[in-house]
Amino acid sequence: MKKIFIDNFKRKPEEYFWSPGRVNIIGEHSDYHDGFVMPVAIDLGITWSVSKNGDNVRGYTEKFDEIGRFRIDAKDRTYFEWMLYLQGVVEVLKKRNKKFGGIDFAIHSTIPIGSGLSSSSSLATGFAYILNEIYKIGLGRKEIAKVACEAEWWYGTTGGIMDQYCIANGKAGNAVLLDCRKMTHVYVPIPKDIKMVIFETTIRHKQISSPFALRKKQAHEAVEVARQYFKDDKIKMLRDITKKMLEEIKPSIIKKFGKRKGEMIYRRSKHPIYERDRVLEMKEALMKDDLRKIGKILAECHKSLRDNYEVSCKELDIAVDISQGIKGYIGSRMIGGGFGGCTLNLVKRGQEHHFAGEMEEIFRKRTEIKGNSYICNSSDGVRKIPNNK
Repeated sequence: MKKIFIDNFKRKPEEYFWSPGRVNIIGEHSDYHDGFVMPVAIDLGITWSVSKNGDNVRGYTEKFDEIGRFRIDAKDRTYFEWMLYLQGVVEVLKKRNKKFGGIDFAIHSTIPIGSGLSSSSSLATGFAYILNEIYKIGLGRKEIAKVACEAEWWYGTTGGIMDQYCIANGKAGNAVLLDCRKMTHVYVPIPKDIKMVIFETTIRHKQISSPFALRKKQAHEAVEVARQYFKDDKIKMLRDITKKMLEEIKPSIIKKFGKRKGEMIYRRSKHPIYERDRVLEMKEALMKDDLRKIGKILAECHKSLRDNYEVSCKELDIAVDISQGIKGYIGSRMIGGGFGGCTLNLVKRGQEHHFAGEMEEIFRKRTEIKGNSYICNSSDGVRKIPNNK
């Protein structure tokens, strides 16, 4: 990274940083409904070499082999789309009246773009952390996650804070069980006999142009029905509705929206409500090293994402189906926003390399698509690292 920085900026970098990607074990499409999530920071991520720079932000990325730029006081959005996440961070910090300058940076990323492993959140959270560190802004990790999340909203996405929070607060060997309403977390140890194999279908998604925001709106329709039915203004989000309450208001949902749309609204709201409980069940299963239960929870999650939230796709379903027949399989599900991307496969230690190879070969035979397997380890969150050669 040092040489890449020098080649592009004709001077040496001052500091080096690491921002991980993340994979969510359980709790998909739950964070923006105030639910629980259980992500893990992973050792696929972004390495940064950085130096201060007056009032410009200039960055070189190996992925696109280009230098993007914008001025901190710019009124218009930058031409470089990947830099918009960073410009979002700048705009959020300016709204908070924080004082800082510009930077030059070069990055190398090992996160597949658009795969559901949070390449954009790693970029935004890493940049927020770096500005905070080199300009002594004084933000804690929780606030850094909030800044990065708001930066992505500025960009145009509508997700919750799970990705940024995990990237800011990850801990090697552990999942981060986050209460998205209280913004508090506990660490849940990952059993040592479990390995993570991420399988990339190479089918790409882009949340800003997908039905992602529509799913959120549809699922939330049940909240207003519940508020009226139970005459309870404390019901603010799907977090506040139990499984029993959902079944009780189902006839009211259908009456309000009609049978076809009402059934759809019921399914959309069912996923986050049941997913909230699956996260808590997963915590117990991981702590007990109950591999059978872990696999069952992942299977239930994928089925719900496919049938209730309807954010899966043919290739993801095929990948999940294939995984079940490979030696070492514990459990599998689609991850990320959906409509493409990756599956998470929890595999028995010692079988991960065999599993990864079989996934690629069988998936290629069934789909004629060359997918990619990544054997991942858990990682600490965003941090400064020693001089990088």
